[in-house]
Amino acid sequence: MARRLLLGGYFAVTGLLGLLGWPLYYHHLRRRGAKESFFPRLGLTPPPPPPPGRPRLWLHGVSVGEIASAPPLVAELKRLLPRASFTISTGTATGQEVARRLFGPLGALVCYFPLDVPWAVVRALGILRPQAFLALESELWPGFLLLARERGVKLALLNARLSERSFRRYLQVPSVAAAFLSLFDVLAAGSPEDAARLSRLGAPRERLHLTGNLKVDRLLRAWQERQGPSPLPSPSRTAATSADGQRPAWLAALKGRGAPIFLAASTHAGEEEVVLEAYGRLRAPYPALRLILAPRHPERAAAVEALAGARGWASVRLSRLKAGEGLQGEPVILVDTIGDLFDLYSVATAAFVGGSLIPHGGQNLLEAAVWGLAPISGPHLANFRWAEEMLTAAGALTIVRNAEALAAAARARLADPGATREAGERARRSLLAHQGAAGRQAALVASLLK
Repeated sequence: MARRLLLGGYFAVTGLLGLLGWPLYYHHLRRRGAKESFFPRLGLTPPPPPPPGRPRLWLHGVSVGEIASAPPLVAELKRLLPRASFTISTGTATGQEVARRLFGPLGALVCYFPLDVPWAVVRALGILRPQAFLALESELWPGFLLLARERGVKLALLNARLSERSFRRYLQVPSVAAAFLSLFDVLAAGSPEDAARLSRLGAPRERLHLTGNLKVDRLLRAWQERQGPSPLPSPSRTAATSADGQRPAWLAALKGRGAPIFLAASTHAGEEEVVLEAYGRLRAPYPALRLILAPRHPERAAAVEALAGARGWASVRLSRLKAGEGLQGEPVILVDTIGDLFDLYSVATAAFVGGSLIPHGGQNLLEAAVWGLAPISGPHLANFRWAEEMLTAAGALTIVRNAEALAAAARARLADPGATREAGERARRSLLAHQGAAGRQAALVASLLK
């Protein structure tokens, strides 16, 4: 009875917000170039029915990072539950694009996740009729979970992640956090730190499991696929030279004639200026150095291009190189595509990972590590403390706070290839403890459905 009252009160508030706030929401999506998600997320355009098969599994990841980590998990679930039906949902347009590319060919239904307003949630659950809902990382909506639980849907939080900031916020309402976590039948923590935080918040011990991180498992699998059938290489077999024969023409062209490459990955507004200043400092001792600049949101490409142009540096967009245009000596390559960043690490000599010079919480440091690169990062890593701790313990992470320090860290990697290679191998080998995370999480789901 108490749960029904709580659900009714919550949906009364979110329903009112949905009715009154939809113009602002539409404007927000339109400004970000994602207005296609407006009708499906608001529940005005229903999702198609799920593919045939049982059990019906609904896997949700909010955006690109979560969805990109899911293929090994889905592969393991298909192995354990060969007749299962898969629905894959996301909350962003970029996540939707990646999900369609990865899972559409496998016969999965790809759709948008509904906003947590009553009519959208009821309609989605009524059409998709999942037997299990698998949330990735930390995308949690109280109304959806309560209503799904009432309908008998099994709930699993996989690759569970809880940042320090969220943890401290939940500590202020421990009874609410414990009640919320008790909704899940399975809680699979991605790191010991996440498991400890969930336990302190009252997660039922019999439902809490430390499984390792899907993102690491996915990265190791993806990296090994690009190396061929052989196992992890010895330190002498570097990522920069092992896969040349498998590279597409545009990727091989970026490597050029052996000129060093400085990759600035997943940058946010306010960071590109720092990266460009650091690059300017590096151009004097390394005039052939090329900068690959990959903003976290490709729709910012024009603004970032203007920043490079203001410094007098010509740039070329990656989409043009992929279309067959050749490099004309431009010092800056601007990444305006989705899904190519992982492969770009393979041609980098030094790599900075963004979202970390500003208080955003960081981006995935381990994409650099799996390619044998010891990453450079800013200090703001609240969302990736587990990765920071792993790489720091391996002696394979450099923290910087400004352009001068960033240039110095990159210069150290360019100046001593031997030490750089050794640090990169330490970074890569620190990931091995997470191998098999997909299999362990899939086994928990399969046992839940039995």
